[in-house]
Amino acid sequence: MENTDKQIKRRAFIKKSAMVGTGIAAGLSSLPNIAKSFGQDTINIGVIGTGGRGNWLIKQMQEVPSIKVTACCDIIPDRLKQGVSLTDGKAKAYKDYKKLIDDNSIDALVVSTPLHLHYEMVMAGLDAGKHVFCEKTMTYNIEQSLKIADKVKASNKVFQVGFQQRVSPLFNRVKEIISGGYIGDIQHVYASWNRNGDWRRPVPSPELERQINWRMYREYSGGLMAELCSHQIDMVNWMLEAVPQKVTGMGGINYWKDGRETFDNVHAIYEYPNDTKATFTSLTTNSHEAFAVKFYGSKATLEINRKDGQRAFIHPEPIKGANEQVDGVSSATKKIYEKGETLPVYSEFESEDDAIPTSRSLADFARCIMENDKPKADIICGHNSAVAVHMGNKAIREGKIVSWEKSYTI
Repeated sequence: MENTDKQIKRRAFIKKSAMVGTGIAAGLSSLPNIAKSFGQDTINIGVIGTGGRGNWLIKQMQEVPSIKVTACCDIIPDRLKQGVSLTDGKAKAYKDYKKLIDDNSIDALVVSTPLHLHYEMVMAGLDAGKHVFCEKTMTYNIEQSLKIADKVKASNKVFQVGFQQRVSPLFNRVKEIISGGYIGDIQHVYASWNRNGDWRRPVPSPELERQINWRMYREYSGGLMAELCSHQIDMVNWMLEAVPQKVTGMGGINYWKDGRETFDNVHAIYEYPNDTKATFTSLTTNSHEAFAVKFYGSKATLEINRKDGQRAFIHPEPIKGANEQVDGVSSATKKIYEKGETLPVYSEFESEDDAIPTSRSLADFARCIMENDKPKADIICGHNSAVAVHMGNKAIREGKIVSWEKSYTI
């Protein structure tokens, strides 16, 4: 009888929790179609950089009615050809990004080039009066990030960074739960993004090695901190509503002895206000847990993972008091919210391969242009995460504690 009672109450909790999450999920999930009702039917976009990530973005933009990819640019002919083919051959092909930017028919740019090129392309695009979607990490160094921030503030153009979690129903739901205090005081965060592979891409000709495998060379890349950990750093900044005060860490090239210059493993510990510690780990020799973030609160742990699409779960701590209300989101009682009974966080399904979050993010970019609105992944979050990434790399490379300086704040 006791088990039956628990199952009935649990079903009631799940139903109520799902209903509470409906508002935020419905508002964001409809983004790919909402632009049909605006006065301007489509935003003409030029994509600079049609490598793996750029072409993935082009694929997702085909699912957004408010976006039309009208131009592509890349210095590698085969990649440029592939990018144009994804538009059914309708996009113009450019080898020189400056000529693409000079095309007056283009409303906005997507910059998906290697990290060291972001700054010059973003600045040129803003100078030309284009709206800009820039892939993360925003810049190669902190000085560039500060200059882009000044340029964006002085313009009237939409600038968005590729942190798709910012428009995700799931992550907005998590934000609601954390901000409401439902998992208690957060003193510890653990984030991992692990893979098992050398991160190397095939090179058709030796002279293209550094162009294609640019992530492995410090001249072009911030390595694992910039390419993977940046997403989770932005997420923690957002959830804690703060930026890290200092960071220390370690890393190395300990397994893949293949001439790479960026680390094949990184481990960074950031200290946030109120002494909250956030650990970010990225491996290339073990994929266990893959993408995971855990917020350890005094009442519960909130875990996000990609084991079956993007999902989140609450793991409660023991609760004292027989009739105590412990979850303001769902009004669950102690009998439901007890140690050992994991509770799912309900929101709209989001694909493990990042297709849904990416298309939703790009659709929000178009919406902001049409409505002259401020994107959720704006210059501030882009800058703050870029600064934190570079602080982490400096700490790991130099073996020291690196602090957030007053001059970094915008």
